[in-house]
Amino acid sequence: MALDIDVIKHANMSQTQLQIWIAQMLRRRSPMYNMGMGIEIRADLDAELFRSAFDLVIRASDSMRSVFRYADGGPVRAVLQPAELEYEVPVLDYSGKPDDAMHWMREQMRQPFNLTNRAFDSALLRTGPESFTWFISKHHLICDGWSFANFTDWVGNKYGELEAGDDSKPQIPQYQDFVDREILYYASDACRQSAEYWDELASEPLPPLALYGRSTDNASTENTRVHRQLSGDLVELMENAVTSKHFRAFSKDQGMYLLLLSAMVVALNVASNNDRFSLAVCLHNRVTTDDKTALGTYFIHSALRAKLEAADSFAQLYRRISKDYRQVLRHYRHPVSTPPGERVWDATVNYVNKTFPDFAGRRTHVHWLRSGRCSAEELIGLQLHRFNGGDGLEAEWDFNLGMFPDAANRDQFGSDFEQAIKSGIENPDTALERLW
Repeated sequence: MALDIDVIKHANMSQTQLQIWIAQMLRRRSPMYNMGMGIEIRADLDAELFRSAFDLVIRASDSMRSVFRYADGGPVRAVLQPAELEYEVPVLDYSGKPDDAMHWMREQMRQPFNLTNRAFDSALLRTGPESFTWFISKHHLICDGWSFANFTDWVGNKYGELEAGDDSKPQIPQYQDFVDREILYYASDACRQSAEYWDELASEPLPPLALYGRSTDNASTENTRVHRQLSGDLVELMENAVTSKHFRAFSKDQGMYLLLLSAMVVALNVASNNDRFSLAVCLHNRVTTDDKTALGTYFIHSALRAKLEAADSFAQLYRRISKDYRQVLRHYRHPVSTPPGERVWDATVNYVNKTFPDFAGRRTHVHWLRSGRCSAEELIGLQLHRFNGGDGLEAEWDFNLGMFPDAANRDQFGSDFEQAIKSGIENPDTALERLW
C-alpha cells in the first residue's frame, strides 16, 4: 500500500485515523467504531462540579474537539474552538435500576455519530444515593483504550482540583504534535523501506479459512461480546514463564503478549486445521512521555504472519512468533499491504496492561461497552486488560456472528485458547499435536 503524503497532509490525520475514516464512510450509519465505557463511581458526586471538570478537559484537548469532514477533494480533521462545540452532559436518575441503566447505555452505543459536528457523547447516571455511572462514548477516530483511562484520569483530577478551588486549565498534551510526527515519518526513507517489506509479505496469499466448518463467506457485520477471565493462577504461570529459558522476551509485557499470540495461533489451528495465519497485533504507539498521558487515537494495527510447523512445540512456536514480532516492530508504522480480495488478518489480539484510576479519590469499576456492529472482515477480536485491577486478566472476546452462530463454538474457542497457554507453558517442549 502506498501512502500519498499530500493526501495525509491535507487530511491532518494519522494513518490509523485515515483508515478508520475510510472504513466508516463505506458504512456511514454503522456504529461499528463506537467505543464506550460505563464507569461506576462509588460516591455522591456534585453534578455541576463534574460538568465543569468535563468542560475544562474538553476545552484543553484538541483530540476531543476534533471533527471529520470532506473538503477540497479529501477528508480533513479539523479542531473546533470550544465555543463552536455543542454538547450536554445530562444527569439521569436510574436509582435502584442498574439493569435499566445498562440497557440505556447499550442503546446509546448503537447511535452513530455525526462526525462533522462531534465525535463523543456523555452522561452521568445516578444509580443510588452514593453511586453514579459515568457513561462516555467516543468514536475510535478520537480515542483508543489507553486514551479512555487517561480521559478518566484528567477529568477525575480536575474534579478534585475544583473541589479544592483550583479552576486552572489542564495542561493536556496536544494530539497535533503526534500527527506532525506521523507526517514526517511518511516522507522518510524508513517509511519507503517498510512499504517494500509489507509488499513482499503480501506476495504470499493466505489459505482459505473455515472455522468449525464455516467459511469466511458467512461473515456478517454483527458480533457478540463474550466475557471470560484468565485466572490469577494462570496469569502468574504466564508471568513466571516469561522469565524462563523457554519464553524469554525483551520485557515482561512483551513476553506476555507473545504468549497470547502463540495461544491464538493454536486455537485457530484447532478450529480450522490451517497452519498459516495473519494476526492483527495492536501496538499502543505511545513512545514519548507526553504520549502516555495524551488523549487521542495512537494505536496501530499491524499484521504478524504466523506459521505452525508440523511437530512444533509451544516453545518453538513462541520463538518463531517472537522473531516475526521483531520484524513487525521495525515496520509497524507503515500500513499493511493486502492484495484485493485477500484477508488482512484472521484474529486481533489486544493486550492493555493498564488499570483505570480512581476518580478524585473515589473508587471506580469499568464496564467496556460495545455497539455489537463490526465489519465483515473482523472475525475474532480479543481484548485483554486489567482495567479494574486484580491478579487476573479480563478477556473480552468479540465473535463475528456469521462465523460463530453457536454459543458452544464460542465457548470452545475461548477454552482452547486458555488451555493452549496452560498446557504450552507446562509442557514447553512437547509437540502440540500430542497435547490436543
